[in-house]
Amino acid sequence: MKAKNLFATFGLIVVLVLLAACDGRSEGATATAVPDAAAETEAEPTATRPSQSGVTILADGSVVAVQPVLPVSFTASGRLLELAVEPGDVVEPGDLIATLDDAALLDAVTNAEFQGAQSELNLTQAQAELDRLLEWEPDETAVAVAEANLAAAQAQLENAVASDAVAGNSVTQANVSVAQAERQLADAQEAYNTAFDPGREWELNDPFRKQFLENERDAATRNLQFAEENLRVARANYSLAVAGINNDSALNAEASVISAQQALEQAQKPPTAEQIEAAQLSVQQAELSLQQSQLNLEQAQEAVADAQLVAPTAGTVLSVDAAEGAMIGTGSPIITLLDTTQLEFHTSNLSERDLARVASGQSVAVTLKAYPNDVIAGTVVRIGTQATGTVGDAAVFPVIISISSDSLDIRPGMTGRAEIAGE
Repeated sequence: MKAKNLFATFGLIVVLVLLAACDGRSEGATATAVPDAAAETEAEPTATRPSQSGVTILADGSVVAVQPVLPVSFTASGRLLELAVEPGDVVEPGDLIATLDDAALLDAVTNAEFQGAQSELNLTQAQAELDRLLEWEPDETAVAVAEANLAAAQAQLENAVASDAVAGNSVTQANVSVAQAERQLADAQEAYNTAFDPGREWELNDPFRKQFLENERDAATRNLQFAEENLRVARANYSLAVAGINNDSALNAEASVISAQQALEQAQKPPTAEQIEAAQLSVQQAELSLQQSQLNLEQAQEAVADAQLVAPTAGTVLSVDAAEGAMIGTGSPIITLLDTTQLEFHTSNLSERDLARVASGQSVAVTLKAYPNDVIAGTVVRIGTQATGTVGDAAVFPVIISISSDSLDIRPGMTGRAEIAGE
């Protein structure tokens, strides 16, 4: 009886050894031991088991956004007028996020536009005047008319003077004095123009020429003033002489001569270099004013554009960090945005024993806990350079897997499992 029991016990032990050997061969057919539901709730990851050629490598992990969280802010400051998004909203590049109070900015644009229009008008007028001076030619008809008028006025004056022979001497003398005074004034004016010629400004920077030029200008100014006063006196004396003969005809004739002379000079006199230079300077100043007005308008328009905050990229609004009506500073985050269109699956427990069987470009089947019945296609992008920890005696490395699925609402942080076809 005891022998039978001993034989039965020995047989049971042999059966258990054979079953254990079969179970060991079965474990060698798969590369990774997958944690059960209870293990998945533990904080520490379970290392993958060594895999063999031609088998599937299993690894747990989570979904990660390729791009980091992006704070979005204004490049200008002001009062937040309106928020156009809420947490959870999905935005596309260029979608309006928020608006600052831009009433004052719009007024600045209007003012800049008005200044620009005024600057354009000033430039047009300055250019027209310069063109007129540069293209000046005497009008032969106008000159002929002025000469005829002067000849007639002079003839009338001669007749008036001759008819008043008794008092004519005083008038004649006074007239001569006026002519002399006019010549003196012309000479003084020429000397003044020479002294104040812009081309001589360099002499003021020359220590040897500065005092000479300043003395010359002072003398020219005094001489010009003296000549002007002398001409006024001569003309006054002439008027008294003419009035003394009580003959309005001679006075009127003289006035006609002066007027005719001025008209003839105006018709024959070309623009001076000083007039042309002044006109050119006016054009340059008008051009600079127009450029500044255009720059002011561009800056005002940019300020209006900066008052509207738009999404720089596609993504989901994670948080809204400001309230309508608040004063916002430049660079202060208004929202935080996460681009959920570019996602990856990062493994957390791939054993170093399996690294040799994983390479970039390998196909991966990812299953998320949120969608246990849906397989998401992926591709190995790269293997992490540094281990993220150890489990037992083996280091674990992250494997970065690109994933894409338009039919599922995949969100960063979701966990699941990757099945990598081992090489």
